Amino acid sequence: MIVVGMDVHVRNSYLCVSDESGEIFKRGRVTNRLGELAEFLAPFEGQAMRVSLENTTNARAIHRLLHTYASETDTELTAQVLDARKLRVIAESVTKCDRLDAEIINELTRSNLKLPTCYVPDDEVFGLREHLRARADLVRVQTMTKNRIHALLHRRGILRPPGGVFTANGRAWLAQIELDEPGRSVLMQFQHILEELEETIKQSSRRLREIAREPRWEKAAALLRTMPGVGLITSLTVLAELGDLGRFRSPASVSNFVGLVPVLRASNEKRYQGGITKRGSAHLRSVLVEAAWTAIRRVPRYFHLYERIKERRGAQTAIVAVARRMLEDMFVMLKKEEAFRYASPPHELAATRGDETPPPLNPPTPRKGTEGAAVKGTRCLEEQAG
Repeated sequence: MIVVGMDVHVRNSYLCVSDESGEIFKRGRVTNRLGELAEFLAPFEGQAMRVSLENTTNARAIHRLLHTYASETDTELTAQVLDARKLRVIAESVTKCDRLDAEIINELTRSNLKLPTCYVPDDEVFGLREHLRARADLVRVQTMTKNRIHALLHRRGILRPPGGVFTANGRAWLAQIELDEPGRSVLMQFQHILEELEETIKQSSRRLREIAREPRWEKAAALLRTMPGVGLITSLTVLAELGDLGRFRSPASVSNFVGLVPVLRASNEKRYQGGITKRGSAHLRSVLVEAAWTAIRRVPRYFHLYERIKERRGAQTAIVAVARRMLEDMFVMLKKEEAFRYASPPHELAATRGDETPPPLNPPTPRKGTEGAAVKGTRCLEEQAG
């Protein structure tokens, strides 16, 4: 079998080719194009190949390129994307260059070690991620533009009317107020950008609703939306960012993957437990926290968890703990194909929000590490498409 170690860059990659015994046949740099890659590997066509590369922004594109090469040349090829963060032999190397990195990846591939690999999403999962992340970016720009309009008015000492400036009445008010020429010109520019953004977000939401009706996503998304606080965007984001659920062994492993578990450093008698690791999808964490703020007002199970942790650790830590519990409940719902079981009748919800607090439907048991969760950042996503 031919073993190939690739050190991947944006425009090119450095390859180290050897056999299983470690005898190096060829090494060199090629551009990340099918033609040059095929020309470089031409002497080894017809032989089984095992290729390894580190995870980078374009790792999925290189992974697809390798499989395209294999199909066109009828070569038996296995490609794997390695987790660069866990390959400390490369990350902490004193002498670091492309040739040595490719050789180390080649050597690790030839070993019998179980290497830390990364999940490579298929086309449907990747496409859904792109749609959702693009929409989230548009919403952030929309919020930024609105803040610029507020700042423009504030610099001129103009107070906004009750109800805000982005309602129908508010926009009419903006058209009537007296502004200097630069202020009016800049305001019109921001308003034009805002109108374009709102229309683009609406189009994105319509497209996501169409995707949610596709066979692959329809049933799972509908199950997730039975959970209070979870709408179209949240349900699709969970499905897209988690991908293949079969790679997770337990609900805790899902939380670890998303970065909602606390940092733990323990050695001998010393123990340090900090905030959440923040590894994994920041986009998914943000969406879950947004959903958690709604869920605590509608589900006693989450309300009691939030109140218990809030007393000792504060509201921000508590809401992240709720987000983690919600994610783990979603994982169980998807694995068992069951709807949400902890929704309350109206009278129980009213009592939970009032002076008399009823017992939770399913009293949550404290889990080690949940209280240590913490998150930073702003709440900028909107569940306006649900």
